Amino acid sequence: MSSSDHAVESGQADQSREPNPSTAPSANARRRAVWILTIALLLSPAVFFAAVKALKSTSNDPRQWLPKSFAATDTYDWFGEQFGSDEIAVVSWPGCDLDDPRVPAVSDALVATPFFQSVRTGPNTLERLGGLPLNLARSAAIRRLKGSLIGADETSTCLVLTTSPAGQDDRTGAVAAIEQVANEVGGIAPSELKLAGPTVDAAMIDAESRKLLFGLAGLSAIVSFGVATFRLQSIRLAISVLLVAVYCTALGLAVLYLSGTRMNLLMTMLPPLIYVLTVSSAVHLANYYRDALQDCDADESPVRLAVSHGWVPCSLAALTTAIGLISLVFSKIEPIQEFGLFSSIGVVLSVIVLFVLLPSALIAFPPRLPTTTTSTKTAPIAGRFANFVIRRHAVLALACLVLMGFCGWRIPSIESTVRLQDRFLPESDVIDDYRWLEQKIGPMVPLEVVVHFDNQDPRDRVEQIKLVAKVQAKIAGIGDYVTTMSAFNFSPSLPRGHSVSDIVARKIINGKPIRDQLTETRFLRETDDEKLWRISVRANAIGSLDYGLLAERIQKTVEPILVEENIAGTFTGVIPLIYKAQRQLLMDLLRSFVVAFAIIAFVLVFVLRSVSATCLTMLPNIFPAVIVFGGVQWLGIPAQIGSVMTASAALGIAVDDTVHLLTWFRRGIQEGRSRHDAIRNAFARCAGAMVHTTLICSSGLIVFALSTFVPVLHFAYLMVVLLVSALIGDLILLPAILAGPLGKTFEKRSSANAE
Repeated sequence: MSSSDHAVESGQADQSREPNPSTAPSANARRRAVWILTIALLLSPAVFFAAVKALKSTSNDPRQWLPKSFAATDTYDWFGEQFGSDEIAVVSWPGCDLDDPRVPAVSDALVATPFFQSVRTGPNTLERLGGLPLNLARSAAIRRLKGSLIGADETSTCLVLTTSPAGQDDRTGAVAAIEQVANEVGGIAPSELKLAGPTVDAAMIDAESRKLLFGLAGLSAIVSFGVATFRLQSIRLAISVLLVAVYCTALGLAVLYLSGTRMNLLMTMLPPLIYVLTVSSAVHLANYYRDALQDCDADESPVRLAVSHGWVPCSLAALTTAIGLISLVFSKIEPIQEFGLFSSIGVVLSVIVLFVLLPSALIAFPPRLPTTTTSTKTAPIAGRFANFVIRRHAVLALACLVLMGFCGWRIPSIESTVRLQDRFLPESDVIDDYRWLEQKIGPMVPLEVVVHFDNQDPRDRVEQIKLVAKVQAKIAGIGDYVTTMSAFNFSPSLPRGHSVSDIVARKIINGKPIRDQLTETRFLRETDDEKLWRISVRANAIGSLDYGLLAERIQKTVEPILVEENIAGTFTGVIPLIYKAQRQLLMDLLRSFVVAFAIIAFVLVFVLRSVSATCLTMLPNIFPAVIVFGGVQWLGIPAQIGSVMTASAALGIAVDDTVHLLTWFRRGIQEGRSRHDAIRNAFARCAGAMVHTTLICSSGLIVFALSTFVPVLHFAYLMVVLLVSALIGDLILLPAILAGPLGKTFEKRSSANAE
């Protein structure tokens, strides 16, 4: 049969796709369908109750973005045990200076709330340094606090609030308390406040999570449903697909809630991802249903025929997608692990529920399909495009491979980032606040150096503080993009000689009051075995500073002094963890992709029963990842946390269309068609559905590009580009391979299976 004959036959069949009494479901089939839908309806209150509870359990702990099971993480935990939590909120406003009466009023009111346990400000710290026993002159005290609590102009200041356990449990409430107290006590409008610190970052991410869940996720559902309705050309069928997709999404969220896992910002992508993938699978199943209406005999049920034809490719497509997603559990970053696990569970559950509920809906409420369908209109286009690919298969295949080689050249040099300024858009309020605070006060990103003195060390407290000051001065000399603070900043003037006044000063500094005061400032910690002196280093959050190089430079600067003085040092804080996380992102990206690739290839070997055919099949499926990730490196865009999630997920999704196209191609070969006619038949059967499922997924995900949280924005953009690239690989590279000499591998294998 020629392609033109097939197009005419397909068009004639489309003209007669209205419900046919001879293919109407039996009474028993209708009764079973009604029972299935009734049971699903009865279970829906429990399912949706659990889903709503899951949506409300949002938690964005700043620590969850840092890699687990690392020595650097263990060291950071040890630091927290010794010196307490370093989670803070930094607050300031225009006019916040050392003489502003609102500073003590607001700080006292905030400490009285359950969200904060202590506060350090420029005025109260100056008061402490100027009082007994330090008795520092005001100018000397200001110099010690410049760049940390006091700005370079020696008047601007801020509030550094230590967040209590209650505040860490409800960071959104903590930030709301700051805004409320500042407004009520100081008359400062929320828009005037400048906020920074881990507590504020987490609260902003929580706010973005709510925006995604209750704003963009709803818009995503509406957009993808609209595209699906256009494709299905039937309101009744579209409503059935919508309800099934919503039910599957709620079921995935219910599993999340029952597991005790809480939502986070990346997990907010879970509902729309399950939804659009379910809608995509439903469109393919509806496509099989349309074909069944054409192909089934008078005594055969089109629904049963559609299920028999569609369950293998749809299940295999869901399996490969789930494999791509589950590979993310190999990440060291907890939100990525959770997203991979629960999205894969959701995809598997959705395809199971889809094949139970949608056929039941088609039986109980059979749709009236129009006489002229979208597939009728697109069949000639699909035929012409298939002929174009077949005639130029060598040129197209070579062009795709050259493009892969060009983009793949840049993959080894891929870069990543987890810096604060790369999580939010440059014009966001968070970045504006950080920029303002760093201009007015000083750097905001912490790194901690701990100097260890054994309890048997003969040096007294004065000598130890001198050594700490020496190390601190070396670090401060690195550049103006860092500031430092240690016990030296809160100590009296150190004695330099052996005069009577020096001896008295030494005795005072070695005494219990100074020890207690330094311990209270959390710059000294004494254990049974050693004395720990903390040096807090702050680096710029905004700018092009390479945290990895900074951490290495600080360590190389300090270590010679430690070796010379025979003392130990520990280097920890957020900066080293950020550096580790950046490297871990690349490892996660590669590991998850390789694992997904290997497992999917293993599955396809059993399906295709040919290693060579599997290798050829996987080529168009790695095409999108190579093109996109190599391409973004040519553009100089670093990989984000959201980028890591896309490669493996897109690989699994890309295999979906490959499976459907190969299913129809192999059926054509088994029916005795030539390879070229089998390609035309496959295009006529599923090319339209492939294009529309890509549009559905892309339109549902591109909505999230409206997010101000860059990892989610990158996830949306990259997923859309990957899906479009995957469609190009399946509609150009794969058929070009099938039409060329290498396609004989599939021809021989399919013929052998048919025999």
